[in-house]
Order: sequence, then C-alpha cells, then structure tokens
Amino acid sequence: MATTTILDTVSPRKPARLAIPQTVRGRYRTIKTVVAAILLTFYFVTPWIRWDRGPQLPDQAVLFDLPGRRLFLFGLEFWPQDLPIAVGVLILGAFGLFGATTLAGRVWCGFTCPQTVWTDLFFTIERLCERLFGKDTLLSNVAKAIVQVTLAIATAIGFAAYFNDALTFPHALVTGAAPMGAYIAVGVLTLTTWLFAAYAKERVCLHMCPWPRFQAALLDKDSLVVTYQRWRGEPRGKKKVPLRSTLTDLSALVREASSFDAGRGDCIDCQRCVNVCPTGIDIRDGLQMGCIGCGLCIDACDDVMARIGRPAGLIRFDVEGSDSAGSFQKPTVRFLRPKTLLYAILCLVALGSSVFGTLRMKSVLVDIDPQRGQPFVQLSDGSVRNDFSFRLAHRLPTLDRIAIHAEGLPGATLRFADAQTGHEAVHLAVPGNRRISDRLFITAAPRRGPSGRTNIRIVVTNAANGATLEEVETYFWGPAR
Repeated sequence: MATTTILDTVSPRKPARLAIPQTVRGRYRTIKTVVAAILLTFYFVTPWIRWDRGPQLPDQAVLFDLPGRRLFLFGLEFWPQDLPIAVGVLILGAFGLFGATTLAGRVWCGFTCPQTVWTDLFFTIERLCERLFGKDTLLSNVAKAIVQVTLAIATAIGFAAYFNDALTFPHALVTGAAPMGAYIAVGVLTLTTWLFAAYAKERVCLHMCPWPRFQAALLDKDSLVVTYQRWRGEPRGKKKVPLRSTLTDLSALVREASSFDAGRGDCIDCQRCVNVCPTGIDIRDGLQMGCIGCGLCIDACDDVMARIGRPAGLIRFDVEGSDSAGSFQKPTVRFLRPKTLLYAILCLVALGSSVFGTLRMKSVLVDIDPQRGQPFVQLSDGSVRNDFSFRLAHRLPTLDRIAIHAEGLPGATLRFADAQTGHEAVHLAVPGNRRISDRLFITAAPRRGPSGRTNIRIVVTNAANGATLEEVETYFWGPAR
C-alpha cells in the first residue's frame, strides 16, 4: 500500500505567474509608496520651480541650457569646464550605491530605481482599470492603453522640460513652435517609457539590467537580503494539516522531518509571496538574481501568518543563510565592517571633492586667442596690429561693464571690431546673458612694436570698482628686424 506523506498534500506544479502582481498592504508597501510619491513629485514638479537670476537669464530653477552649454541648478551655474565636479558627483553616486547594496542588498532596485517606480505606477493603473471596468474586458483594455500612453507622454514632456522653459514648452509643442529636436525627443521618450514600463516591465530587471550581475560581488555574509526561513516553513502543507511542533534546534528539525507524521511547517503554500512579487520569483527557492529586495513578499507573508495565528517573519530581511540558525530572533548584523567603512570613506572623499570644486569655481572665464592666418598686419603709418578672438562669460551677481588693457607692450592701443579708434584701456558693456564674443585688435605704436614674438598680458577688470577679473597670458607678433 502506498504511503502518503505531508508533501503529497501540496501540488508540485507551480501556478502560472500573474500578468499583474496582486496588491498588498504592509510596512514595505507603505515605504515603497511614499518613496515613489516623493520621487515622482520631484521629477514632475522640479522644472516648474522658478528662480530669479535677473533679466535676460532663464528663471527656471533647474535647467540644462544646451545652446548656452551650461547647467542652472538653483543659485549655481555650471559650465563645461566644471566637468570634474560632475565626475565627483557620479563617483559619489556609484560608491553610495555600492555601500547601500553591501548593507541592504538591492534596496536601490526595490525602492528608488526609475524602472521600478514607473513599473509600479503602471501596475497600479492596470489594477485600478480592472477594478473599475472588469478584468480582460474591452473597456478595461482600452482604458489601460489610454492612461498608459497619456502617462508616457507626460513623462516624456516632463523630462524634456528640464532642457526647455517648462512654462512655455507644452504650448510650443501643441502649436508647432517647438524645434524639431523637441518632437523627436518627446516621441522617443514616450515610446521607450511605454515599452519599458507598460510592456517590458519586470523583464528589464530580469534580462536587461546589468546591476543584478554585479551585486554578487558586493554582498557578503552580513548583507541584509530577503530570506525565507526554511527551518520553520518546511515541509509545506495546507492549513488544515496539523502543524508540527515549533523547533529551534536544526538537528531536532531533521529528525522530525524524517518521520511521516511530523506535521507541516508554517508555510501553507498559498503562493501569496509569489503573486505580489513584481518579478514573479519564488523567494522560497532561495536568494535569486530576480529578487529586487522590495519586501512586498514580506508584507504578504506577514499578513498570512497573522491570519493563521503564526508569528511574523517567515520571510524577512536578514543575512543570507540565517535559517541555519533556526531561531525566531534575527542575528545581530554588523553595519560597521571594513567594506562599508571603505565605501563610506570613498563617498566622503567624493563629496568633499565635489563641494571643494563647487566652492572653487571661477566666476569669470576669459579666453583670448590669436586669430589664425597671418600673425600681424603692418599698417600704412608703420604701426603693427594683431587680431584676437575675445570671449568672456561670468556668473557674478552683477557685472555691467568691463575694462581691458594690455601689459608688456608700451603704448599699445586696443579696440573691438565695432570701434573706430583704439585706446590704452577700452570699456565694454556686458549684456544681460553674461556672455561676450567679439574680435579684439591690439595695435603697437609705430617704431615701438616688438621684433618677432613677445609675451604680453591682457588684464580684464570690473569698470565699476577696478577689481581684477582675469589676467590672460598671450603673445604679440611684430616684423623681424
């Protein structure tokens, strides 16, 4: 006669993964919702914040001004020359991500990754449409498509608003006044947002994202990950099957599990943990690359344990392999260990470097380069002229006029292209966009010009108070004698 064990009460077949994960309530679901709401609000609201920088300058708090090659970030203005600061910020983000992964696994993936945030938002929309119009009905599918495409368009316009004036950009798009590049960008971003968040969804995390392949090198025995406490959950069985005695000793668990009348563990194989998982994995099979560490399975399992009168924590954030201890108490986790301290130090160094670089940014940038072609022009009166390209950009609160003079070339006169006569010191008004690009002519008096090449210094000062803004070393050519 065949012997029936407790394992026979559980079907070995795994149910098909749900197209839309079930909703769940709990601590991690609340954290995930709050974090997503903050990030989405920041994303959509930030371009609309205003910041007064004076006339002829954009009043958008955060703006990537691609034509002007500058980034406005509230009271700061960054130029291409400030790229090392951006490198420091990227290094800070990288080591911060490494440190967070070492401490708590894929906490970035589970709570703050844009793919996770938008996919979770699209899942919510799909669940709401099915609740209002029914599951797999024509009206529900149409409503899903309309809302998803609308949200994808809003996401694309929100992103493009960081590169255009947010107040006028939507109107320009509708009226056709926006540049062709804006329409292409919005179209591409709409397509990719819909493709990744509404169609690809968890496939991005499982097959496209490279980060899961790296995390194994960052985790260690003290890293917090989502774990299934096999010692108390196995063997699985339906709720009506008698519960085995609670054990804390692993050897006793092995002895009892070897008998046929041992009873079931706490896991009733309800599949709730699988049905709420955004990537559809079964955490009871152990830590997997598909686990994004969102903790939703913990909320689902804790809810089931409360319903059947068992302690919470069958699935919990713990160190990998914690089930070998066979205890309801979580082991002490060492947050201060060599790897985390190293990442903390590297983050502080990167942060300090970025802050130092920001504080040391030059407020005035002057470029003076000799024009290509013949090095000098000898005029009819015997004077010698050199042509230079003059470019100035500044990020000072106020700078109305500048004064320019040359040192190292006695008797030299200067003038810009639109002036008829030269002077030893020339004055120039600074436009509201805080940028000047012009041709500068420096002329040496007759019989006082140098023979060949000589080094000179061009000094740019604030005409209002005489403060030196910049000194540029260059050279002046004269006929060889």
